[in-house]
Amino acid sequence: MKHLSDSDRHALAKELEAMKAQVLAELRESAAGAQAGWPETAHEVRSHADEAETARLNDVHFAEVDIDRLRLSEIEQAQRRMTDGRYGICIDCGEDIPRERLLARPMAIRCASCQVAAESHQRRHDALT
Repeated sequence: MKHLSDSDRHALAKELEAMKAQVLAELRESAAGAQAGWPETAHEVRSHADEAETARLNDVHFAEVDIDRLRLSEIEQAQRRMTDGRYGICIDCGEDIPRERLLARPMAIRCASCQVAAESHQRRHDALT
């Protein structure tokens, strides 16, 4: 983290906090929407297509919630790394993650070359399964 100035660290901490607030707001909205549910339409005739559309919408909703939870976890992990003094250090090679990469993606855990290698490895693994 030595490669980051105090103002960089402050700006990144502020950005992470803003991102966290946004994700938490999205999760609250999702919870409120799920709690409200679909309006009761017991008097309406429903088809299999209606039921399939409801299931599809539920699947999309749950996928969005999963994405928000993952983002929240990544943000909180970055905040912990910042507190522990491990922020900005690649988890694979141990080198500093460039300032520009952190400014673009404050939750980054790898330098760009290690991220490319990790993604390539994951694609190969996915292709085999």
